[in-house]
Amino acid sequence: MHQVGIPAPHVTCTSDSRLTERREVLPLSAPTGLERLGGARSSATSRLVCRAVRMFRINQLLLDLYSCPTGRGRWPVVLDQLCTAFQVESAVVQIIQPVKGQLRSRWMVRDSRSEAARAVHDTYFSDDVNPRMRVRRAYSAWQSITRDSDIFDPDDPLLTDLNTRLAAAGLGRYLGARTPIANDAALTLVLHRRPNDQRDFSKREENLALELLPHLQQAIQLAGTLFDAQRETHYLHETVDHLRLGLMTCTADASPHWSNSTAQRFLKRSEILWQNADRQLTTNSARQTIALRAAIARAAEDRNGVRDSQVLMLGNAGANALQVRVQALESTAMPMSVSFQGEPRALLVLIDPNSRPHLPADLLKQLFGLSPAESRLASALCFGSTLNEYATHAGVAVSTVRYQLKQIMAKMEVSKQSQLVQRLCTSIVFRMPA
Repeated sequence: MHQVGIPAPHVTCTSDSRLTERREVLPLSAPTGLERLGGARSSATSRLVCRAVRMFRINQLLLDLYSCPTGRGRWPVVLDQLCTAFQVESAVVQIIQPVKGQLRSRWMVRDSRSEAARAVHDTYFSDDVNPRMRVRRAYSAWQSITRDSDIFDPDDPLLTDLNTRLAAAGLGRYLGARTPIANDAALTLVLHRRPNDQRDFSKREENLALELLPHLQQAIQLAGTLFDAQRETHYLHETVDHLRLGLMTCTADASPHWSNSTAQRFLKRSEILWQNADRQLTTNSARQTIALRAAIARAAEDRNGVRDSQVLMLGNAGANALQVRVQALESTAMPMSVSFQGEPRALLVLIDPNSRPHLPADLLKQLFGLSPAESRLASALCFGSTLNEYATHAGVAVSTVRYQLKQIMAKMEVSKQSQLVQRLCTSIVFRMPA
């Protein structure tokens, strides 16, 4: 008779490079644990029906489990199914790790009943008061499957304390399934019977718990990978939102897909560039709109990035014209198959000519040792002010301004005013985010 278990899928490649799926069936001596997912057996026909129902529910359980990485709220759904499968009051998955001689929970999810009773459970079983977390040998001597009798001696006062806490929290017999993971941590499935249920956990239930552990571990690893990617994306967005440059990605039809906050602000208040009713970039000139959209289309279709970037000036020619650089994004460098590549996109870099950088005096002091008065003068010169204009604006004598300029040039080690401006404009302070 074939053993029934939870199939763990693996993808292998055959000699003719076709992808095939190989399923390894994890051992389970008899399907009692799985029967609880599908119902009891009474005849040959009912056995087949029950097995079909069991496998359907197992598949549903795994589908729900592997949806957890994209939504933490799915975990209670999965753990509620485990409560049904094991006929338990509580099912909790946690990662624990020894810290200074005591076990600590690093991560935890609970079934819906346990989540609703979180305050009660935390009162009696937080890391600091949980007797199981306070026994040093509970971690070092744990097998894959543990009961409280494996952790505590019969006359251990901690066992008496534990039983009192279990009764107060409305929990009964305990079974823990454990598998080691990185950095001395362990992934554990913690099950508690109902208080009035004195049945011990069977060998078949132990096997079912052990079969679930690799799937739980994989789901948690996927969740961690996704979280890391989301966090890095968040930090990247935070960084580009501080840039004075407007950054935008567009599809080939000139529809913005993403933009940083500078570009968003510019589109909202600009009379030069905006989105029309079809969300396409549009300018106040039909000729410039055609040129911009053609440049975006060429760059978006240039997946190898072989063409040179294009620079356009939008609006009226002159100092107030919007400067736009359009360039390809090299999608061929992305570590994924072509079938997963989305619409081709182009990168737009926007420079608002009316955006004036700020040179904070405290940063100029840190970088060049300038005083507040010297910092204000250096900043004014950087933006085109003359000595006489600055003296009038600041209400000081021109001779005072000339002396300050001499001090600035000495501290910045330059001999010409043009070199001073160049050094300021190429400094980290000038390029600092707004």
